Amino acid sequence: MSPHKLEQWFAEGILPEDTLIDILHQCSVVPLLYDEGGHLKLEDFHEQLEAPLTGEVAVAADALYTIVIKAFQRYSEPEAYEQLQDSISLQEDLCMSGILAVSDWIDWMARCAQGEQTLPEVDFHSLFEDLPEGYMVQDFHDDLTFILQQADHEKYAEALRQQALLYSQLGVKQSS
Repeated sequence: MSPHKLEQWFAEGILPEDTLIDILHQCSVVPLLYDEGGHLKLEDFHEQLEAPLTGEVAVAADALYTIVIKAFQRYSEPEAYEQLQDSISLQEDLCMSGILAVSDWIDWMARCAQGEQTLPEVDFHSLFEDLPEGYMVQDFHDDLTFILQQADHEKYAEALRQQALLYSQLGVKQSS
């Protein structure tokens, strides 16, 4: 079964919003339980859910979680694993704010799992000189958002360019 069914059922009013949010949230929080992808299991995702899933919803969620597990297995080296965690966490935020469609997020993770998607390559220093240790993609996005709230900011144009580049690398489709 396709994990895209989750989004379809939500659109049809079959799957409550809080259940969909809980299912998607596990994609970003469960990988935090480990330092590498070899230990992730389907049970880890189900154990963290607010309420147990049943029937076709559980099957569709398992299809999604299987993709997430495969993506983290592919990017199991510590630095890549951490970068994937950070990217998926940011994607969850973008999804919840309506910037990234659930289907595009699922497709992005599926491409990661298949080795067809690279992790975002971000030029943090295009806007910032001295960065704290551990500065990650989500931090960069937060700083971009801050700059973009100030149209007269001297780095506004570069921040806009960097945001568009980051979003395209995270699977956000540009609206026409």
